[in-house]
Amino acid sequence: MTSIVVFAVAVLLWVMFSKRFEAWSITAPIVLTFVGFVAAHALGAGGGLDTESIRALIEITLALVLFVDASSIAVHWFRTEWQYPARLLGIGLPLTIALGTVTAAVLFPGNDIWLMAVVGAALAPTDAALGVSIIENERIPLRLRQVVNVESGLNDGLVTPIVSFCIAIAAATAEHLTDRPFVSALSELAIGVAVGFAIGAVSGRVLLVAREKGWAVPLLVPVAPFVVAVVTYLLVVEIGGNGFVAAFVCGVGFGAVTRRDARADVPAGETDDDADLLEFNHRAAALLGYAVWFVFGESVLGSLTTAHVGVAVAYAVLSLTILRMGPVALAAIGLHARWDTVLLVGWLGPRGLASIIFAILAADTIGGEAGELVLTIVAVTVAMSVLAHGLSAGPLASWYSQRHPVEPEEAGASGDQRRAPRLRRGRAGCG
Repeated sequence: MTSIVVFAVAVLLWVMFSKRFEAWSITAPIVLTFVGFVAAHALGAGGGLDTESIRALIEITLALVLFVDASSIAVHWFRTEWQYPARLLGIGLPLTIALGTVTAAVLFPGNDIWLMAVVGAALAPTDAALGVSIIENERIPLRLRQVVNVESGLNDGLVTPIVSFCIAIAAATAEHLTDRPFVSALSELAIGVAVGFAIGAVSGRVLLVAREKGWAVPLLVPVAPFVVAVVTYLLVVEIGGNGFVAAFVCGVGFGAVTRRDARADVPAGETDDDADLLEFNHRAAALLGYAVWFVFGESVLGSLTTAHVGVAVAYAVLSLTILRMGPVALAAIGLHARWDTVLLVGWLGPRGLASIIFAILAADTIGGEAGELVLTIVAVTVAMSVLAHGLSAGPLASWYSQRHPVEPEEAGASGDQRRAPRLRRGRAGCG
């Protein structure tokens, strides 16, 4: 009960003074992580990670975030602005996973390669909301802000099946099973993809018809996507599939049917109804995200031991710099991008909500010292990222905008703003 009260007060204070905090480059993750950490040590509020409530919180949060990210994809924008984000996702992301895995294997020798792959994959997805000062700064060209935002919105969904697969194999290795569950893991992924897309497409179509024919109370319609996301996750898990993959693919199917810029019968760019439809999901994901950040400070950072922390810091430094910036630079070859643009995009690779949840799930599934090792590496990296990226986003935005000043319409006041993917200010409560 103490944790709930402290969390509620922290959220209330953040909401009331958020604008003042943001002026000082202090983000919600910084505040909630700090409050959780203090609560664990000063108030003895830590409850550990082995409770059913914590497990349920992180699972539902990740499922909802994946659904929201996937359903927010703007098809029309991708048709014209696909090249840079596609390179980041198709070249930069796999290279980041590979380099992260190899680096972890070198710094933490003697561990199974699949366990190191869990680390590399869990720390590959980015969280653009940690750099909200750049994402929302209209002095930064809209195209650049959208590239960072889209990459962040999609890479956690693309990484999810990889992380799930690696966790399954690493868990089998930790339990000394002779038969590694390759077939079982692939079967879970296949079920998640098939069932998730079917539910998303069908439910999206039914909701669209109900809204257009006036069968539903307009005020209640935005609740439907939230229910779809949660039910999809729970149902697929119940039938033996991967619920997280199902939630992401469900969002793809739901968005493909309901988004106006994805439908042939509606002019491209008219997306106001889309924003209203997903608004409840964004708010729910924000609140759940706040809770995960609090749990991160209270139950993860608050319970870390000193074992492996020193080497984990070295890995974190590499993960936030070379392991991210190198692949981004390689992905930009041939695009004729300015060096400072590549540098900015490379630095804007904060690790956030998805990485935390992946690590907690890995620690819970793998267990033992192997699970604790993954949790330690990821926790240290995310903690450093929260501070480094949160505090540097504002100054970097000013630096870049001074080097490349843009007119208001170029920054986002033109019609392109309506056709671009929505800038998710508080993605899962991180902004």
